[in-house]
Amino acid sequence: MAGIFGIVSKNRCVEDLVLGTFYLQHRSQEYCGIGLKENGTLKEYPHKGLVKSVFTDEYLKNLRGNYGLGCVSNYRQPISGLSGQGGAILCFDGKIINSIALRNEMLTKNKMCFSGYSSLDEVNDSALISEIVFSEKNFEKGIEKLIELMKGDFAIVSLAKKGIYAARGWGRKPLVLGVKGKDYAVSSESTSFENTGFEIFRDVKPGEVILLNEDGISNIKQFDLTPVKYGTFEWVYTSYPSSIIDARNVWEVRSNLGKLLAERYPVDADFVSPIPNSGRGYAMGFSKKSGIPYEEVFIRYDYSDRSFTPAKQEFRDKEARTKLIPLRQKVTGKKIILLDDSIVRGTQMLNRVLRLKELGAKEVHVRIGCPPLKKSCGFGYSIKENEECIATRMNLESIRKSLQLDSLGYALVEDLEKAIGFSRKHLCLSCWGL
Repeated sequence: MAGIFGIVSKNRCVEDLVLGTFYLQHRSQEYCGIGLKENGTLKEYPHKGLVKSVFTDEYLKNLRGNYGLGCVSNYRQPISGLSGQGGAILCFDGKIINSIALRNEMLTKNKMCFSGYSSLDEVNDSALISEIVFSEKNFEKGIEKLIELMKGDFAIVSLAKKGIYAARGWGRKPLVLGVKGKDYAVSSESTSFENTGFEIFRDVKPGEVILLNEDGISNIKQFDLTPVKYGTFEWVYTSYPSSIIDARNVWEVRSNLGKLLAERYPVDADFVSPIPNSGRGYAMGFSKKSGIPYEEVFIRYDYSDRSFTPAKQEFRDKEARTKLIPLRQKVTGKKIILLDDSIVRGTQMLNRVLRLKELGAKEVHVRIGCPPLKKSCGFGYSIKENEECIATRMNLESIRKSLQLDSLGYALVEDLEKAIGFSRKHLCLSCWGL
């Protein structure tokens, strides 16, 4: 998983670049990096760690440049290379499903591929993409080659001497364009724009290649990619609530799903509570529709990270154990409805339910904002094996019993269609086995 951001400015762009990248921190917490065009020279600054911890005021004070890109990622980015138009720097969000086969095929044709890496294990998807895209005579030809070769999906931002290039694949990975006077930006999410002063211009279309420079925002290529599949999990979990993804507000989608869950699975209870933070929109929608009061029985510790985004399961489990603190005075003798975005293995939900019952909850009911997850995701999310998903191993009644719930209800695909506003033929439903 990754978040990517690019900016073209009339003036020094470093502060807006770092701030825009910071507002994507929820997409990944392992690595961050920026690239800048300084006096005609391209420089990249990749690091391990969080944006605010790495790119301090002291770090930034001597950096210059009015073109820049930034990213947060599960591995080191940005990647630099020599393209058909000169030097370039690239950031990538997505997944190449056939990466190993593609890498081996490229090595067979050219033994010098990836010569700058100490081992092939270091050749991540960004490195593979840079080899493909930069080997062609221009960026759009490189994207055409990438589309021809890869299986998976992508969003790419690249810094070159001509400006910032952006390209979007089949739709699962969002990209949105912003304008602030004569400054232009592209981001994985519009939440990057709110406090940097940009206004949403429009989304990058699936299959579209864009160039941002001092002349403005230009479409330089439109590929016909079918079938277009939008990233449903962006609205369910990944994107920040304030973001607008493909003209659909994330908060409103989650709230609407909560309302639909209240209609579909009514239950008598004392109050509705989210699993914070991603369950909050669902819970507020459920409360509003049902008339059941909204309360929060868990407080999310502000210095914890998201438990779904780390690359390794052991780190996800550790984060999940520590990030939520129960408010015990609200629980005793109460019938509680918990709202969350999804259930993967069920371990985290079971621990939370047991904790509430230990504290004296009379009943615990759970409502989930998407259908039961059944498949690993090949497009860059953190579900790696089908067996991780409890719904692959159990039917709904068995899941309810194993989690010691008084009732359990999941949103249906038709609820996703209604809440998001896209028909299922345009939504990626692969992790639900559809």
